[in-house]
Amino acid sequence: MTERLPEQEVRVAVAAARTPAAVNLARTNLGIPAGQSATLRVDDRGTVVHHLDPAFAERGGPLPLAVPGYVAVTAHAGDGRAVTLQVARVAPAGGGAPRWAAVAAAQDATEADLAQKLEADEVLFENQGPRGREWYALDDRALRPLTDGRGRSGPPQTMTIASYTKALRERAASAGPAVPPTVADRPHRSGDRPWFLVGGAAVVAAGGFVALRHRRGRADRHR
Repeated sequence: MTERLPEQEVRVAVAAARTPAAVNLARTNLGIPAGQSATLRVDDRGTVVHHLDPAFAERGGPLPLAVPGYVAVTAHAGDGRAVTLQVARVAPAGGGAPRWAAVAAAQDATEADLAQKLEADEVLFENQGPRGREWYALDDRALRPLTDGRGRSGPPQTMTIASYTKALRERAASAGPAVPPTVADRPHRSGDRPWFLVGGAAVVAAGGFVALRHRRGRADRHR
């Protein structure tokens, strides 16, 4: 039910978070002026964030429920602040093969913190539900909530894949097709167009990926 990103691709994504462009994006997000000396340490590991496969949301059946959306890599400033670089495959505006690049950043370490709560067979799953942004640990059987479920009348409960699929169908019937979340609404380098992982069946030249819309604002970051 989950499409995994090969470890080699994760390593390439993490390397992309160490490029000058990615470091500059992190510095900008932290408000560090250009030219100011500041220590910035980028982690050597990344967290793959999975999203709902649009094809599964529309049709179900023998399709992966979750597919890789982006790789989150945390950078740490010398004053203790953290920023998460969100790294995805991008297609250069001038053409050429898609490549990994940091396309957004957010001032926290949400993904890395949540990854510490995962079991060996689980992946981090970001769900945009009726209550906003929700985080789950996903395996082949169920979704285990990792956040407190803001707006619920009681504590969040583990949900079976069957129950989640049923809820998807009911929501789609009443409100139209579900739209998966993407990276935070942060500036990315001019000349790059973001492409995100949404399943092995949706392949473009050189192994590119289907484009998803940008997240609608950093306010969603803490939902």
